[in-house]
Amino acid sequence: MSRFYRCIILLLPYIIVLMPSACKSKDDPDDGKQYMYGLNQDTPQYVEISRSYTFSAFGIDTPEEGITYTWVAEGFTPDTCVAQSSIFVAPSVAGTYSVSVTASHEDYYSSYSIHYVTVIDTTFTICLPEVVRGTDSIVDLRDGRQYYTRMYGQSEWFVQNLSWEGSGNPYGKEKALEIPLGRLYSWNEATSGACPDGWDVPTNADWAALATEINGGTPLSFFDDWAGIADPLCAYVKLNDDYLWPYSPRNLKSNTAAWNGLPAGNSANYGNNFSNLSTYGFWWSADEADETNAYYRYIHYDNDLFPYHITDKESFGASVRCVRVVNEVE
Repeated sequence: MSRFYRCIILLLPYIIVLMPSACKSKDDPDDGKQYMYGLNQDTPQYVEISRSYTFSAFGIDTPEEGITYTWVAEGFTPDTCVAQSSIFVAPSVAGTYSVSVTASHEDYYSSYSIHYVTVIDTTFTICLPEVVRGTDSIVDLRDGRQYYTRMYGQSEWFVQNLSWEGSGNPYGKEKALEIPLGRLYSWNEATSGACPDGWDVPTNADWAALATEINGGTPLSFFDDWAGIADPLCAYVKLNDDYLWPYSPRNLKSNTAAWNGLPAGNSANYGNNFSNLSTYGFWWSADEADETNAYYRYIHYDNDLFPYHITDKESFGASVRCVRVVNEVE
């Protein structure tokens, strides 16, 4: 064995001992600092243009004191701020903006959180420019909100979802969504005066009359699945730049009936859970199925049916369309 290889063998234990320190990760420096865990931010996912909102940072338990929170809120006023909680004014231009917060402490590595906030103009026909206005409109005297309406046979229908704030919740409790998508009401809430004076939640008979009108006058029972009826009643629209309904060749959402059906999802657990946004639209009937359940109709983005179902009257939340039979009010 040559002298060179004998030297390598003799030095090998020392090389192995030295390797751990030589390969120590630059992400784990030996400076005595610790990591802060759990940083999050309380910011809404949707906000209305030019309105004020409070953003707050939370979630770090250790350390308990001495943390500096620095906000960078793209497009908001102010766009930077040093505070754990502060008021920001939303941009005047609709779009999606980033909001980040960094937590810093002299004895800890900084922690970072970023959310994306969708800013919308909540005027119904501005935030959803592809919807079709009704041939008429009414103003709800309780809150001054305007609703577009349209005649279908002898009945006048809202062509947008009810957004009265006296009960129910907007999807995800995101207030900025209640104008474009309406609020979600339990059956008990919907049938206890949610519609404006002179208007009602549609009965099974009202729904059947609507479907018959859309079907060219050929009668449809409420208890049919209404094949082909979803397409003319759904509006393939964008909220800002994003389509609300996913595309499907089974339901093109032509909106030829100008009813403007939207996938507003549902609530559950007495308004504490939300699901199915951009997947399903659900609308109540005023008729009960039994003591604890009531009827509703629903549309799935990938199907042209408009079937019915039953669910609990208290815990489930669905959209509401208001209706009045004209020959009963003239």
